Amino acid sequence: MVLASQKTDYCLNLSASMSWKSAKKTTAKEAMGLMENRNALLIDVRLPMQYRKVLIKGALNANRETVQLDLDLGDKRVPIICHCYSGFSSKTACRNLEQTGYENVYNLSRGFAAWKRAGGKIEN
Repeated sequence: MVLASQKTDYCLNLSASMSWKSAKKTTAKEAMGLMENRNALLIDVRLPMQYRKVLIKGALNANRETVQLDLDLGDKRVPIICHCYSGFSSKTACRNLEQTGYENVYNLSRGFAAWKRAGGKIEN
């Protein structure tokens, strides 16, 4: 049951979850290839405290809710890979970037943990 006062939030949440399906997923190995061969931009949407503790080499830190406002590349075709720790929060960042016209947005499947398991470069 949805209360009238909750109806707008419910619709927004439903709409957001539906658009998550459009985010292209990429594995850690595929992401490494995108970074090497296509100069993909890697965006870490974990909290700044988590980012400062350990990060994927070359990643920029941004808030998942406002990443589209913080990023102004000019060329909306630049490949962008978003990641968090497990792959869930980065879906929000992907959605926000796609909704503002970025065309090549990828969600790192299983996030930072998968990158680390795949032997990706990290910094402490």
